[in-house]
Amino acid sequence: MKPEIHPSAVIESTVELEEGVRVGPFCVLRGPSRIGAGTVLMERVSIGPHVTIGVRNRIHMGAIIGHEPQDHSFSGGVSETVIGDGNEIREYVTIHRGTKEHSRTWIGSGTLLMAGSHVAHNCHVGDRAILANGVLLAGHVSVGAGAFLSGGVLVHQFIRIGRLALLRGGSRTSRDVPPFAIMDGTHTLRTINRVGLRRAGFSREEIAGIAAFYRKYLLSGTLDRERLASLERPSAEIGEIIDFVLESRRGICFPGRPDRNRPVAESEEEGL
Repeated sequence: MKPEIHPSAVIESTVELEEGVRVGPFCVLRGPSRIGAGTVLMERVSIGPHVTIGVRNRIHMGAIIGHEPQDHSFSGGVSETVIGDGNEIREYVTIHRGTKEHSRTWIGSGTLLMAGSHVAHNCHVGDRAILANGVLLAGHVSVGAGAFLSGGVLVHQFIRIGRLALLRGGSRTSRDVPPFAIMDGTHTLRTINRVGLRRAGFSREEIAGIAAFYRKYLLSGTLDRERLASLERPSAEIGEIIDFVLESRRGICFPGRPDRNRPVAESEEEGL
């Protein structure tokens, strides 16, 4: 099946379109770039240069992928943007390519990037992650698989967001967010993402083990890295949390202060 290209689209000769690609009105595609089979570009999408996009992606109106990074150190060298398969990239999303020569910005597969979200240079967004409307990732941010960043979240450069973490709407962080956690406010650690864990197929026993570990070591306000390094690892998930904390260069989120006068909402108990 040949690509379907609207006559108003502008496509450079070094752009490779695989079978079944659809290019809508007024799109601009700069090469060298490659667009995978079955990918749909709606109207006014800008791609490239040095962009590789996998198969069956849907890229909505006004999205910009692979443009120059917003970084004074960018010198015009060849850097890349690499996007996996089956992603939904909504209206006016911006994804910038890497800053240093031969570096890249990378988006996995099965992600949802909602309208107006921004992925800066050299970011790494894992499979099935969700960036809601207006999420802003600064340069070199890493977002773990299955993480959920709610509307308007701000993430400082070089921050890591752990697997299946949830950042509540309007929150911001300049510290790492551990796997399976819920964060809100200003890098404030609240509880674990029980709903996300259940949806990812974790058993009740596995979730209980993660919750107990968080209560004892990450939510108690007495985190000791040396002690953490010496702990046994009863499960792969506990080992993942320990390694994440020990590898942190910017420090992890602070535990929230308990408010004894405020009742705990059911949504907080459930990790919503």
